[in-house]
Amino acid sequence: MSAATAAVAVEALSLTLGVFRLKKLSFALARGGILVILGPNGSGKSVTLETIAGFHRPDGGCVLFGGRDVTALPPERRRVGFVVQNFGLFPHLSVAQNVAIGRRAASAAMAHDARLPAHGDPQALLSYFGIAHLAERAPGGLSPGEKQRVALARAVASTPDLFLFDEPFSALDSGTRDQLRQELKSFLRALAIPAIFVTHDHDDALALADTMIMLRDGAVAQSGSAAEIFRKPANSFVARFVGVQNILPGQLIAQSDGVFTLAVGERTLRAAGPPNAVNPGASLLLAIRAEDVTLSRAGIASEPPGAVNRLQGRVVGSRTIGPLVAVQIDCGFALKAYLLAPQWQAMKLGPDAPVMAAVAPNAIHLMNE
Repeated sequence: MSAATAAVAVEALSLTLGVFRLKKLSFALARGGILVILGPNGSGKSVTLETIAGFHRPDGGCVLFGGRDVTALPPERRRVGFVVQNFGLFPHLSVAQNVAIGRRAASAAMAHDARLPAHGDPQALLSYFGIAHLAERAPGGLSPGEKQRVALARAVASTPDLFLFDEPFSALDSGTRDQLRQELKSFLRALAIPAIFVTHDHDDALALADTMIMLRDGAVAQSGSAAEIFRKPANSFVARFVGVQNILPGQLIAQSDGVFTLAVGERTLRAAGPPNAVNPGASLLLAIRAEDVTLSRAGIASEPPGAVNRLQGRVVGSRTIGPLVAVQIDCGFALKAYLLAPQWQAMKLGPDAPVMAAVAPNAIHLMNE
């Protein structure tokens, strides 16, 4: 997709704020597409949103909306709906007045958008987001989920060309978060307005993203689909951030027909291909997600079909994480597996219990660093 045909494009965007630098950031987003930006604190996620919104003047590069260069435009002329994590509601105004502020913020010269309920009319938006009964309430008396709906309605009232969301669900409980996440995605799909989300939550990223960017120190560490980044991280930094629990050093022994044999400690594992051409003896990192490790009691072959990596080991610890149990195994190297709590209970495995771990070759992703 070219910058000229994209709904939103950022080209070589550079910015210096104190000691922080945004380093030639580039991406393009199609009409109705959802981009999620991931990264640790200080990586530049919020600064990127703020620069796209017009709150910072970049040192270099440009921001394009529908091929139109908006880099020099002030925020109020960019038609951007910005939803922040603390909702940004005016406490002295009612819910209806907060939403009406968004409508008034849109320039009278801008055409109304027929895709929006009643052309962005505040009263219609209150009904659309299920908050009409709260119209006269002050924000201080609302739940976090209700505040989020008010913030969304206000953003939509401005008839934006782009939505920006900075950790929009961080203040919500898990149940409300799940519900709003699905409602918001359906809403964005219906309007076909592009959106950029900043989040550190893996569930948000996987549920919402059409495309994803991983930032590190103001630069892109990896970009692609959510599946690519979570299943095939570019390096150990990305792997750790997206929750890969097993990152193991290995050495390539041989390769044949796309299957690569590696030495990991004193064990041998087979993987379905490295990130690029490598020679025997090369050092690589193996990324294995804990949910891809199948456990059975020693002597009971319950590994999935096609799994050729079978590792005898023993349980050295376990920890409950919500509905899962993280099991630490010593199989000549440390390996972590995730089991559902009922599976763990049924297996009745205690400390030092012998187990068989199985990992399919295509569940092992190889990285250079």
